[in-house]
Amino acid sequence: MRKFINRVEKYLIRLITLSLIAVVVTQGLMTSEPFRLYLSWGERLEGQLFEYPAIAENPNQTPPAKVVSPDAVLTIAIEQYSALPKSIILVNGRERARFDDRQVRLEVMAGDTIEIDSTSYDFPINYRITSVSDNLSFPKKEQTYTANQSIVMVGKIIVK
Repeated sequence: MRKFINRVEKYLIRLITLSLIAVVVTQGLMTSEPFRLYLSWGERLEGQLFEYPAIAENPNQTPPAKVVSPDAVLTIAIEQYSALPKSIILVNGRERARFDDRQVRLEVMAGDTIEIDSTSYDFPINYRITSVSDNLSFPKKEQTYTANQSIVMVGKIIVK
């Protein structure tokens, strides 16, 4: 029985050593672009590699449509108070700004989700979108949101 256990132990040590060497060699090969395509299943699913700039000039094509920036700017203001520093603006679930002043100017991108966390205050607070950039479709200027010890969902940024 002892011989059998020693033999199994020897083969297990060899298997673990060879597996570790195989992992190190594979990871080393994955730093090279041609090998990564064949070794990584996720790499094959991602699609084609784009060379920048993505929109290349082609004399045979009609000129491309005007490209609009996905960036937008909006200003959110508190209506009744001069500052509420515990009121936090969350963009995509992360803190972006606080209401240290009456107004907060945000630079956002298309698809960002904006929320206002007012859980630290036990009274209703009105927020108003006071200005938006020209390319912003949502939220609209002069929209108001009321929070009563809650998190208010302003919404997802939509750019024209």
